[in-house]
Amino acid sequence: MIARRGIDDLFLLLVSATLIVVALLAAAGLLSALVSGHGLPTHHFVGAVTAFRYFADPSLAWRVPVGPAWLYWSTTVVVVVGGTVLTVFVAKYLRSEQRRWDNDPTRVAGLADRHEVRLAAGARNLLARATILRPQLTRAAARDLGFFLGMSRRVECFASVEDSMVILGPPRSGKGYNLIIPFILDAPGAVVTTSTRPDNLAATMTARVAKGPVGVFDPQGLALGVSGTLRWSPVRGCGDPQVAMMRAGALCAGAAGGVKDANFWQQQTEVVVRCLLQAAAIDERSVVDVYSWSLSPDEAKEAVEILKTSRHATPQWGSALGTVVGLESRPRSNIWSVVSGVFAPLASPRVIEQLSPGSADEFDPASFLEECGTLYLLGTSSGAFATANFVSALIEDVVETARHLASASLGARLDPPLALILDEAANYPLPSLSSLMSEGGGSGITTVAVLQSLAQARDRWGNDQAQAIWDSATIKIILGGSSNASDLTDLTKLIGERDWPETTTTRQGGGERTISETTRQRAILGPSTIRLIRTGHALLMLRAAKPIMLTLRSWTQRRDAPTLKVHRREVEDMLRSGAKQHRSQRQDASGFSELSRSSRTTSSGEHP
Repeated sequence: MIARRGIDDLFLLLVSATLIVVALLAAAGLLSALVSGHGLPTHHFVGAVTAFRYFADPSLAWRVPVGPAWLYWSTTVVVVVGGTVLTVFVAKYLRSEQRRWDNDPTRVAGLADRHEVRLAAGARNLLARATILRPQLTRAAARDLGFFLGMSRRVECFASVEDSMVILGPPRSGKGYNLIIPFILDAPGAVVTTSTRPDNLAATMTARVAKGPVGVFDPQGLALGVSGTLRWSPVRGCGDPQVAMMRAGALCAGAAGGVKDANFWQQQTEVVVRCLLQAAAIDERSVVDVYSWSLSPDEAKEAVEILKTSRHATPQWGSALGTVVGLESRPRSNIWSVVSGVFAPLASPRVIEQLSPGSADEFDPASFLEECGTLYLLGTSSGAFATANFVSALIEDVVETARHLASASLGARLDPPLALILDEAANYPLPSLSSLMSEGGGSGITTVAVLQSLAQARDRWGNDQAQAIWDSATIKIILGGSSNASDLTDLTKLIGERDWPETTTTRQGGGERTISETTRQRAILGPSTIRLIRTGHALLMLRAAKPIMLTLRSWTQRRDAPTLKVHRREVEDMLRSGAKQHRSQRQDASGFSELSRSSRTTSSGEHP
């Protein structure tokens, strides 16, 4: 069957070439007649072929004057050569276009076509809901109502400000370059964004200053040298029992993970932490006192006394803390070892400094939201002074304030909306993430959770909560490069199947052929195809729409990219200068310590 198809293709090629040559010869004869002033022949075009028999006088073949022989054959050579060159050029162009069309990932059969893309993610869809998404705006553009995602089928695709997003992509897949940085730059309202490195900060900080105040919460010193460093106390507002419980939940998230009866130890740890926070709040203490109380149950007796004697304390909280402090040695030690771990980062003087604001420079979430500020939260979840849980607690503080402001706003929505862009979200065990994904959009809180893989989410939050986060996301963006076969198979099933026609040809005796056609179901995108999604492209799953293949647009392709690059270099220079100064200070301190040790050794009569 394959050999027969090859013969048929060759036959069609020969017929096409013959017709083209005849057409060129006819065109040459017509042109020669026109140039010689005889007018266009109206019949007997067979002369274009038989003219070779009358080489000295082609007019005999055409049976009408077509000009002298030298003109006729010169015109024929020019037309045939020019036509051949043009035909080859057109053929190559069409072949390259066909190859580009075949390789275009946005045109895979089964994905959304242009009309479906426009209906699901186009700008017109956003503008039709403007009064719901941003009720305080009288005239709105698409970028006031959502975030630009990329292009598909020459249609600009957007996510609305009430959508919650999960972005899946392994390291170096272009998440920050193509999505996170543009989201930070384009957010119409306040932005809270997390990161384990200052990359996003360097590219966006100066541009965000033009929209409102900018703050950097960096207790680990990952972005030394930048201005706008803010201070926030985890004790803030903990006189309110609801705030204290929320704060304790964020600080203790995952603290008892990996131990037997983890739920029990987690619950007991949260009881102790919320009591310590409230004791510090009502007695106007600082995190230094909280850290001191967390070191041992004996130190915490002072907090017990504060809760039992203060009229501002929540009833029975003093008794609850006193019960834990009074337990037998072994269970008390187990609980306190977890409590000490929660506050372990406070052993760092820099962390203490960041968490000990004065009355004039304490971070105020309400003012931050109203002024459309930008808050960069830097911290890691590993290392001796990991501060991810303190970052999570600050996020919870901002989110809770946003909810209260939204309840008093038109349509019960925060306007302009808050963009919560959580880069490396699994490093920050935010307890309320699943609820934010499911209901935050209705309050004007856009949540974007950026993950390396679903396996990473399951490891951080457990199977059930990770699945709830994934299911609650109205927009899912998948980048290529994943190597988890199980996750890729699940994505293949989620994307769905399409009808795939198959033609079968059977040759029988006597040269007869039987052709049968059947339709089978095949996956739109197989696991390997998803893994091989090229850099600069991403698969978009938007609510109930068909899957959409996006062509992403990096921040370096924006119109304001030249200005952004200059600003990024300036911020990077500040970061390098700050890191250099910090190293110099550490070396000076190390040299002073060595000199002091040498002096003590010499004064005691020993050789250094």
